[in-house]
This record gives sequence, structure tokens and C-alpha cells, in this order.
Amino acid sequence: MTAMFGQRAALLRTADLEAIENDLLRLSEAVRTLTIASQISLVPTEAGLSSPAGTAEEKMLGMLARRLLRESEARQAVLPFDVTVDPAWLMLLDLYAAEAEDKQISVSSACIASGAPHTTALRYLNLLCDKGALVRLQDAADGRRIHVRLTAEYRTRMTQYLMLVAASRE
Repeated sequence: MTAMFGQRAALLRTADLEAIENDLLRLSEAVRTLTIASQISLVPTEAGLSSPAGTAEEKMLGMLARRLLRESEARQAVLPFDVTVDPAWLMLLDLYAAEAEDKQISVSSACIASGAPHTTALRYLNLLCDKGALVRLQDAADGRRIHVRLTAEYRTRMTQYLMLVAASRE
């Protein structure tokens, strides 16, 4: 009987140690995520724009933004009514992902990314500009085209949000 109890206690100790080890791994990953978030410094330019993406973490967060966009598209395919559409959010995700990929997004592309009719999308884009989330920039090569970018403040906010989402999915 004591041999059986001793084996059971040894198994419990191993299971407890494994649980503690798993908890420590999750805790260290959470600390690493928070450390990365605090280390990301986005230097605003003269126009209040975020600096171009460059770090591996920023690239990974851009990929996460693209994944969230694909999930939204899948949700809209399954539930094809307008309740699942949030044009402003889809624009923010698309702009974040595009900046992580070092791509410029035109006003027309941002409107398409929103999934809303063009006039509705423009209304949301104007709202985001008025709220300080986006800025419009004239295309240097083609004066007829206007690009939009996240401001440094909103790029930082999006980075923080995506890091929380990434941490919750691990």
C-alpha cells in the first residue's frame, strides 16, 4: 500500500511540476510580449506619421493583421449580412498590414479594403482622418492620387492591440 501511495505521490509531483513549468512558460511569454511592446518605438515624422516597419515583430504583427482580415472575410462569407462588417476597423487593419509590408495604400484601395460601398467607405475614411487616426498624403509621382497612412499614435495603438491578440492566441 505504501509503495502504491509513494508512486502516486511521485506522479502527482511530476504532474504538478509540469503544470508549474507550463505556467512559467506562459508567464515568460507574456513578459516577453509586454517587453517587446514597451520596446517598440515608432518615431513620428514631421507629418505625424509612423515610421516604416522594419523589425521582425512588426512584420509578424502585420501578418496577424492580414490573418484577422481573412477571418473577417470568412465570417462575412458565412454570415452574409451587414452586421459582420466594420468598415473603419477593416481599413485600420489593412493599413497596418500594408505598412508592415512597406506598401502605400491609396484612398481607393482603403475604401475597397473596408468592404463597404465607396461612399460609405469614404465617410468612414474622413471620420478616421478627423479623429487623427489617418493622414492623407499626396502621391509624389502622380498628383491625382492620394495615399492614406496611420498616424504614429494609431500605429502604436494598433501594435498594442495586435500584440494582445497574438498573446491570447498562444
